[in-house]
Amino acid sequence: MRFARSRMLMVLLCLSLPSAQLYAATEAEIESARLKGIEFIKSQQGKDGSWDYPSYTAGVTALCTLALIENGLPLNDPVVDKGYRYIKKSVDGLENTYEISLSILLLARVGDRMDRPAIRTLGARLLSGQNEGGGWSYKCPKSDVSVLNNLRRIERQKGTGDNSCTQFGVLGLWVASRYGVPVEEAMTSVASRFLDSQNEDGGWSYALSTMEKPEASRNAMTCAGLFSLTVARATRIRAEQKTNTPMPVEGPRAEKDTLLADPVYSKGFNRVGEYAQGVGPGAAKYFLWSIERLGVLLGLQKLGTVDWFAVGADALVKTQRPDGSWSEGKEQLSDASFSILFLRKANLGSDISRLLEGEPDQQFAIINRADAPRFNTLQDALAVAQAGDTIRIDGNGPFKLSHDVFDKDLTIQSGHGYEPVLELEIGLNKLGLRYRPDRDVEAQYMLKVAAGTLTLEGLRLQMDPSISSKPLPWKAILVTGGHLRLLNCAISEGNRRGMAGVAVTGPATVFARNTMFVGGRAAVEVVAAGSPQSVTFENCLVYAPVAAATVQDPTTKAAADVTWKLYHCCVQADEAFAAANVTGQVSIESYQSLYKCESLALSLLPSTSSSAGRSWTGSQNIYNVRNWVGALGKASPKVNNLSTFVKFWNGTETESGEQLIAWVNARKNSAYAHGLNAQDWDLAEKTELGFSNIRYGLSAQNVGPGAAFTRYRDDIRYNLWTRGVSEAERLVKFSAPIKTQ
Repeated sequence: MRFARSRMLMVLLCLSLPSAQLYAATEAEIESARLKGIEFIKSQQGKDGSWDYPSYTAGVTALCTLALIENGLPLNDPVVDKGYRYIKKSVDGLENTYEISLSILLLARVGDRMDRPAIRTLGARLLSGQNEGGGWSYKCPKSDVSVLNNLRRIERQKGTGDNSCTQFGVLGLWVASRYGVPVEEAMTSVASRFLDSQNEDGGWSYALSTMEKPEASRNAMTCAGLFSLTVARATRIRAEQKTNTPMPVEGPRAEKDTLLADPVYSKGFNRVGEYAQGVGPGAAKYFLWSIERLGVLLGLQKLGTVDWFAVGADALVKTQRPDGSWSEGKEQLSDASFSILFLRKANLGSDISRLLEGEPDQQFAIINRADAPRFNTLQDALAVAQAGDTIRIDGNGPFKLSHDVFDKDLTIQSGHGYEPVLELEIGLNKLGLRYRPDRDVEAQYMLKVAAGTLTLEGLRLQMDPSISSKPLPWKAILVTGGHLRLLNCAISEGNRRGMAGVAVTGPATVFARNTMFVGGRAAVEVVAAGSPQSVTFENCLVYAPVAAATVQDPTTKAAADVTWKLYHCCVQADEAFAAANVTGQVSIESYQSLYKCESLALSLLPSTSSSAGRSWTGSQNIYNVRNWVGALGKASPKVNNLSTFVKFWNGTETESGEQLIAWVNARKNSAYAHGLNAQDWDLAEKTELGFSNIRYGLSAQNVGPGAAFTRYRDDIRYNLWTRGVSEAERLVKFSAPIKTQ
């Protein structure tokens, strides 16, 4: 009897628990479902790069390609590349609202600035396709970009369209607005449409109701109504910020709170909470995607009482078919794409999320703490920061650094939509007197890493040292110990005083991904310390007199144990690698990188005839160099071309080429400046390298702060970064040739 009562109690307890806790899929199951979905979509691609859908081939191709990119496939993956190229060729003929909008999303996600005219043209078509009801139907006129110069030329289309086409039109226009397409008037009409058409139950219908024909609310269309109102509100906020100085807000979510408190929005939001209770195995994938976009956009774990992701992910895991799909018939591809976008929790409007957070008056926050405390200055935040904290900068600056020292694990990152600029300011010593750089070594760097791991993300470090009577060893970042990690940063010098972007003087590691090094005496300089030191560049632009310098400490004369690793980099320098008069071991590993240099390593060797203490390993690099290797600036007589270079290193360089390198925008070696765009170092398309099937050099769309950082932070590979995984090194180890981004 006691056993029966205990069993009954357990049953009742289980029944009282939320279903998401009982049946929530594990992270491993979600990851497995996502990967199976990716493989299914890849398997369905046609030879021309498209995916088939009757009458909407371009639309489903853009959707599938976008879903694959959002789920971590690199841009140079053959399937992604073929889908992207198919859409590029299809742009001129697009007139369907779905296809236009999805193509805008894809082109913007890839981020190639050569696609900017196409995005603006497609944006012009969406503007021309808006109807008298503030929405869209299936087709848009084939307007050209000239209509953007005079919006009065645009005549609204007849009719009211439907809310499904409309939400795609709204999404496409918002993304196009990042490329200068004026959308304010269009979004005002969108807001009016949804404010005037809400049903009594708080929802929205597929088609607008009339007195003769009332239309019932639908779950996905109610999400569409809230999404469209959110975008319209974000458009208004952005316009106000451009014309007025925005007022500071109290707390980081004031704009979102204002939106949620609006009577129409609140009523619709409550209705979505009711619809969310229907999330389960039978839910349409389009509805799940609509729920996901809204939940991620607003940063909400629950809609109503429902943990929308836990329940939805569980449903998708349980209903996935053995081949990785979720359905049969013509919706099979779109259902699979919507499903993996849901499982990825893809945010297609992270800039909207940032606008809703508002402009805080205190621009520095420790975001990993429950109360996310805010501070007036970076130094105030650093004063209370503890090991493991993340400081977010919600502002562009410039902000001053005065020789700050880091000795514990910390992350400093830009907030969404910002490009914080950090500058050197000569600080005060313990006596309150200003340092003198000519005698005080503390004044010769912006910041120092002494221990722990310092991670910098999405920041611009702009160093313009003061005039001095003699040359000084300036450094933007000094590393005496620990680890430095740089993601989507830019370190530059504008006044040619000869800084080192990063100077390593102790046992330490430097790991840079998607980062730009511009100007100075060297991008990174390692002072041999008699113990292991390593520097890794992944997808980096190195544009400096010397890219990688190894130097001897004149006092200790310690032997070198230095390793340089480069993956998918562009190096434009007077000399790529230098190690003049350095004893010990200097090792270089290079993969799929481009070198356009006066000399590759004319000061690397201990003598012109010996490689003792030096090693070189490489694959699939391209060299456009005048001189190869040597000692103290004198070329080795053994090496005068790639074949003799390979022979000199005993064949440890493979599958590489000696070829002219032409960038999109050519720059002289000395044209250093702050604010350069990494996309200037894209390969010119109409060149042999540009047509190559191998992606040499940068994926420039992901390099540097600002939009590139936003793009990469929204990428699933950001998770690898946060776990400290070197994705390029991992792929080199397990595949040949490497295919990374």
